[in-house]
Amino acid sequence: MTGMLENGLYALRFAASLNGEPEEGRGLAVLRDGKVLGSDPMGAVFSGTYEFDARRNLNKVRLQLEIPAGGILITGFTAGPEGASLDVVGAFADAPGEGSAFLQIDGAPLGVQIRYLGPPPT
Repeated sequence: MTGMLENGLYALRFAASLNGEPEEGRGLAVLRDGKVLGSDPMGAVFSGTYEFDARRNLNKVRLQLEIPAGGILITGFTAGPEGASLDVVGAFADAPGEGSAFLQIDGAPLGVQIRYLGPPPT
C-alpha cells in the first residue's frame, strides 16, 4: 500500500513551544480529491490542496490559513484587528493512517500530527 492520504475526515493535533512552555491545539480537516478544508476550535479556517509525490513517498500540502481578528496561534502569532491570512506549505510521510510534519508559521516551528478518522459521507 502506498503512503497516499485517503479521502476522509482527519483529526489534527498541533504542538509548539511558546516562551519555553509547551502549547497544544486541535482541529479537523476533510480531504477529498486533492482538496483540503479544515478548522480549529478558535476559529481559524484553512483550505488548499494536497498531492502525493510517489518518488519521495510524501503527501505535499499547500494551504491558506485564515485567522480571525485578534486570533492567536499556539506559536504566539497574533492576528491584528483585521485578522490575518498565512500561506502554509508542508509534507507528510507515513500515511495513510497517521502522519506528522514540522512547519514554520511566521518563523516559529509547529509540529502537526494527522490521524485518519474515516471516509467522507457518500
